[in-house]
Amino acid sequence: MTTQISIRFAAALTALVLGSQLAAADPIVIGLSSPQTGGAAYLGQHQRWGAELAINEINAAGGAIGQQLELAVQDNQCNPTQGATSAEQLISVGKVSAIVGALCSSATLSIMPIIEKAKIPLVVETSTSPKITEQAGVGGNTWTFRINPSDSELAVGLARFLIADGKIKKVAFAGEDTDYGRGGHSALKTVLEKNGIEVGDGDFFGRDTQDFSAFLARMASEKPDAIALYLNGADELNFLRQYRASGLSVPLTGRVEFSELQEGIVESGAINGATSVYPYSEQIAAGDNAAFVETFKKKFGELPNTQSYEAYTAIKLVADAIERAKSSEPAKIRDALESAEYKATLGDVLKFDDHHQAHPSAVILQIENEKVVVKGLFNT
Repeated sequence: MTTQISIRFAAALTALVLGSQLAAADPIVIGLSSPQTGGAAYLGQHQRWGAELAINEINAAGGAIGQQLELAVQDNQCNPTQGATSAEQLISVGKVSAIVGALCSSATLSIMPIIEKAKIPLVVETSTSPKITEQAGVGGNTWTFRINPSDSELAVGLARFLIADGKIKKVAFAGEDTDYGRGGHSALKTVLEKNGIEVGDGDFFGRDTQDFSAFLARMASEKPDAIALYLNGADELNFLRQYRASGLSVPLTGRVEFSELQEGIVESGAINGATSVYPYSEQIAAGDNAAFVETFKKKFGELPNTQSYEAYTAIKLVADAIERAKSSEPAKIRDALESAEYKATLGDVLKFDDHHQAHPSAVILQIENEKVVVKGLFNT
């Protein structure tokens, strides 16, 4: 009897020690490069919320490979110089196993050579510049993966809609003077002009532009059939305020954000008829999106947008790679990402091509009677 008690005690003690060791194991750190200050800070906040929600859900379910995940966030201000600094901080100080980011294309492109040198995988969740795909994967940066469509792919979907509409023959362009704005212009111009729709050379504006009145006045005179808009955050909001005040009736298109960011501009009726193409809409009923929207809104008090959804998806994808790799080593995570077949919330299965580009669905949105309406999904 004494021997049995001793054996049981030893077994219990061993279990206690092992349990304590597991509980005390260092968390697996995933980095997030995000604009937490500056003109895109609102979008960065949504990006961070999406990442935090994913981390919380994963940890509540037991973590990845039995370890808790931890999110390390560095501000990149949507600036390439600060983007590079954010990656260096996440790698040297945060000791991350992978990085998600960086929302803005210029910041993402500045991060790519740094993660390649450090051999840390980067999952690009929102940036749309075609340069990212061109530089990633085969023959290039094998540590970079993108889960959202590029501007080239999004332009194809938008062009299909505009061509089918049949009313648009000439498009003006207003974009930020960044990889995002210029890449968007190039992609849209290429696709539309192949189908007989003229696209102007484009007007490009520096960050924090305050006055768009000269451009809007010229549009009132030139009367294009549409204005393609590729601005971000506070700059886009500033443009839309001035557009509404100008009384201009030229419809907007491009990558217009129809979210709570716009302070009731949608509800004002000022941009009725505007169209946009995005990788996500909270209105989509496919997959588990309704449950995601409900959970997100309950926790943060706002509807999710593209930035929150894509960051949420990117973190879940990284956790899936860690589980399949049975390791938090960056090289093994990278290898697992290459073979990923992850089912995202919208029901898309994320797999990467030779250039580490996934091809999820995207959505065409239009403002009808002061409301955002989903006009269709298309495969990229």
